[in-house]
Amino acid sequence: MLKQAFRLNYRWEGIRMAIRVLIVDDSAFMRQVILKMLQEYPGIAVVATAKDGLDALAKIEVYQPDVITLDVDMPNMNGLECLAQIMERFPRPVIMVSSLTIEGAEPTMKAMELGAVDFVTKPSITDPQLLENIKDDLIQKVKVASTVKTSQLKKVTAPSFGLAVMKQNEEVIANPHQLELLAIGSSTGGPRALYYLLPQFPKNFPLGIIIAQHMPKDFTSVFAKRLNSLCRLEVVEAKDGDRLEPGLVLVAPAGSQTRVVRGADGLRVAVTEEPKLLYKPSVDYLYKSVAETCKEKSLSVILTGMGSDGAVGMKQLRNLGARTIAEAEESCVVFGMPRVAIEIGAAEYVESLPQIFERIMQIVTT
Repeated sequence: MLKQAFRLNYRWEGIRMAIRVLIVDDSAFMRQVILKMLQEYPGIAVVATAKDGLDALAKIEVYQPDVITLDVDMPNMNGLECLAQIMERFPRPVIMVSSLTIEGAEPTMKAMELGAVDFVTKPSITDPQLLENIKDDLIQKVKVASTVKTSQLKKVTAPSFGLAVMKQNEEVIANPHQLELLAIGSSTGGPRALYYLLPQFPKNFPLGIIIAQHMPKDFTSVFAKRLNSLCRLEVVEAKDGDRLEPGLVLVAPAGSQTRVVRGADGLRVAVTEEPKLLYKPSVDYLYKSVAETCKEKSLSVILTGMGSDGAVGMKQLRNLGARTIAEAEESCVVFGMPRVAIEIGAAEYVESLPQIFERIMQIVTT
């Protein structure tokens, strides 16, 4: 009896210390696939599975998971409805499991607004090898999600400036240093941060803006459309040869690399398949091209994200005298990319998300 009690207690302690995960998917096959993937990592314990949103809400109360993987398309209560309830009643990190299609991208982007930390894409066919390919991504994202503070999960809404902004839109915004470009890089938590930041920009902001956000291929087009619906600036997914100009935000397309080049008529973007880097788009690759093209006449911002992409490129910009801002830990969903940039001396300013727009305007106009 003592040995059995010890084994049970040891097993419970192992589950308690591990990252406790609830898997929610209406497909019994997918529940088993995700379960098998996560069980291969010793620091993760799947405490329960649920077949739809209603089942998930009941099991969250019982099992108190640290992280939830949540399918989008389910009967009874779909993933978005369930996510809204989770954020209201039991705020905790949620990773959406989305189909790798344009149709799957739209609700996934909506989930980012509602408070989901991240998402993984599953192939539309149940090929074991294709499913195996997402395992490392899923495990890594569960590990990162488990470190997220619940205070960072609430839906964010950009401040409204009302008549002050309308009046400002009628004026020319001063740009005494003749800065040419604002470049922004982000990863995990980036959509949430950009949904907050970009709607604050007035229509007459004097710089063109280029964004590199880590995403699966085809998702950036949907992301750009959603941002465009929220912003006074025009937001589009970048195409090779697009011109960077005031009033326009270009989102680097996922699956390719984007760099800034100078033509006879000003700044443009070049979108290419090469080089084959870990991230597509790579923030470092974008920033290094800005350093070569604009040198000190640029402003770059690095937002929330895991890893270190962008830190080296931002350091190169800072060494040239360019202006640089890193998001502060207090507002980051994941304090990875900004942390490395700060540690290597790449950031001129470190600002919480609510202060970044004000800092940008101060740099540009004074």
